[in-house]
Amino acid sequence: MAESGSLYSLTPGQVVGGYTLVAPLGGGGMGTVWTVRDEEGHLFAMKLLRGGNPQTPQQQKEEEQERTRLRREALALSKIRHPGVASIVDMELDDALAFIVTERIEGENLRQDVADNGRYEGEDLELLAEKLASAVQAVHEAGVVHRDIKPTNIMISAAGPILVDFGIAMEQGESHMTQTGLVMGTPGFIAPEVVEGAESDAQSDWWSLASVLAFAATGRPVFGTTPIMTVLQREAAGSADLRGLPPRTAAVFRQVLSPSRAERVPLTRLLEAIRADEAGR
Repeated sequence: MAESGSLYSLTPGQVVGGYTLVAPLGGGGMGTVWTVRDEEGHLFAMKLLRGGNPQTPQQQKEEEQERTRLRREALALSKIRHPGVASIVDMELDDALAFIVTERIEGENLRQDVADNGRYEGEDLELLAEKLASAVQAVHEAGVVHRDIKPTNIMISAAGPILVDFGIAMEQGESHMTQTGLVMGTPGFIAPEVVEGAESDAQSDWWSLASVLAFAATGRPVFGTTPIMTVLQREAAGSADLRGLPPRTAAVFRQVLSPSRAERVPLTRLLEAIRADEAGR
């Protein structure tokens, strides 16, 4: 159980659920993520629900939705066992301070990694693609759709890329929780059919992964970043900026990023193209 205290007044040194808060790692709509230490001195990452004292029915509804999302994230992570997916080690979902605890990953996210070290090429791109494809396959085999695969949700550790943040994940075939017309995700990395109102599924996750790999290979979001409507229009038209890529790799990227689901090819074809272009260099 979590010790007493408000989420808004959490400070380093405070104990929550038997873990000592060390330093905040970030925050978002659902809550705050902290580095925490257990009684044996091991470090982990803890996501704490942004709770409070809801004063209106709408605030109460929003808090209930956030708690449900945290529960979904915990249950999703508990189903997956793969070195390329952040593992869950503890959870408390019913207390006033609900939280999940996962392994703490040393490293930076893919967006920052590309900014610091440049785009991925040759064997590095091949290895990144192979490991991320294996992680996403494990997610789907566990019956889960991630729904938010993007560069900032991929951590680059010494052991390789690790997929994180299952905050809007859901089981395959499950309806999303958002209001009608509201799309969860990041423009440029949301599959076109999801933007148009379709439910996220395994195929839309693969499209998102392909967009992430295109970002890593080119060093830029291939559908741009702003304005948002222009980004979404480029997705819908299949207009990815793949300048600088070897012709074979670029051609297959266009296929895996096709706005038409029927015209997309498996990601294995992309891996084959990357290997072939590398062998021919």
